[in-house]
Amino acid sequence: MLESKLFINLKFIHKKLNSALIVRPLLIVFFCLITSGCQLIPYSKKEVDLSKINDHINVQTPSAESFQDFLSSIKEVNFEPIDKGWNIDSLLAALYFFNTQIKIAEKDYQSIKANEVIAKFRPQSSIGLEIGSGNNANDEISNDIAGLNLLFPFETANKRLIRYEIALNTSQSSYENYRLVAWNERLKLVNAVIQYVFQIKKIKVIKNELITIQAIYNMNLRRFENGINDQLTLHQAKLDLQVAENKLKNLQLEQINLRKLISQTTGVRVNFLEKNPILADNIINGQLTKIAIFHQNQVYQQWNEEASLSRIDLRKSLANYAISEANLKLEVAKQYPDIKFNPAYLYDYGNKIWTLGITSLIPNIEKNKALILRAEKIRDVEASRIIDLQLQLVNDADNVVLLLDQAQQKFENAKNLLTEKENLLTNMQKKYNQGLISRYELEKEKIKLYEIDYIYLDSLYNLVISGFEIEKTYQKPFVSKLIIEKQPNE
Repeated sequence: MLESKLFINLKFIHKKLNSALIVRPLLIVFFCLITSGCQLIPYSKKEVDLSKINDHINVQTPSAESFQDFLSSIKEVNFEPIDKGWNIDSLLAALYFFNTQIKIAEKDYQSIKANEVIAKFRPQSSIGLEIGSGNNANDEISNDIAGLNLLFPFETANKRLIRYEIALNTSQSSYENYRLVAWNERLKLVNAVIQYVFQIKKIKVIKNELITIQAIYNMNLRRFENGINDQLTLHQAKLDLQVAENKLKNLQLEQINLRKLISQTTGVRVNFLEKNPILADNIINGQLTKIAIFHQNQVYQQWNEEASLSRIDLRKSLANYAISEANLKLEVAKQYPDIKFNPAYLYDYGNKIWTLGITSLIPNIEKNKALILRAEKIRDVEASRIIDLQLQLVNDADNVVLLLDQAQQKFENAKNLLTEKENLLTNMQKKYNQGLISRYELEKEKIKLYEIDYIYLDSLYNLVISGFEIEKTYQKPFVSKLIIEKQPNE
């Protein structure tokens, strides 16, 4: 009896030793597999320091060495020294170098492009370790159990390839969005600059007009004091003076707001921008030359054809359509359920058990139909957006040609009016010099003729802004050939 008990105890000890020998390697294997998938990338904290941001803004100056190196690297344009003043090319260069909205869109594109790498990965496998114990109901020598199981997912219907296609098209859409942001910031700057240079012209005219109105008021005041004019005439002259002063103040206020908009769009502080003047005549004359060449060469049809293929918003809409198409493919592919293989090994103290499990979701046909129908509707929406953009392009292209023709004609008429005005002023000055009319009569006639200056400036503005409309319509450089974009793979 003693021998029998001793044999059972030895057998029990042997089983325990075998258990330890089996469980320990399983634990080691489990730990190695878990840790091999971890590269232990440390967390790197990055705080926003407002003082450093202010320091960064303060060094973003046109004279900064980094900006000067940027100008030197641009071969498409020969830049005049900024010390002489800002022209449209140098302002656009500052936009592409400093503008924060463009930088945000670029970083957003880069973050979205990272999904291309993520989409290439297969579904992750898993590993599990099982250690358990029974209640020893059958008088087993040991109630301990140890096992190891694995899970290998297998995707059907090329779902991984479709997800990669979605990631590629999403990256393309984000890249076109980056280009669109840069283009819209460019248009905002060009529009603000054109308005600003014409504000300079208008302020010059209103100042000359104000000098004349002031002279008339002074003469009316002397006439009233001498009893020649009545008080009503004096009050009317004073009212005209106040209206002109108010008009000048409004123009100057608008000029301040435009200057702020220009500095914000270019990405520099206002006081840095104001150190050098904006060359109004240079910008206006440059636009007139380009518009004349464009009008003479009659390149509308060629630009229409190019715009129908290369407009940024159209390319973005095409990328969105491709995303919706790929999403529809994915919904169709989801009709085919994925399979999960689950091999396992179980050691029950001498009893070695191997199992192989296969798991798959049971497809819901009605749900699949609903999801596919929704994806089809989304694709139809994106297709409709493309049609709407094409229609808008056709109408805008037709309209910009009409606007350019009318603006050119009105400008020619305004130039003739301005010439007649100058001739009339010359004749009136001769009459004044000959003593045929008084100074008061001369100044009163001058006031009437200032309206022609405003007509001329308005017609000149409409012609110059048509160059902006050309660029806006075709989304192609016209105001300046300078355009800088990051390539998709950078």
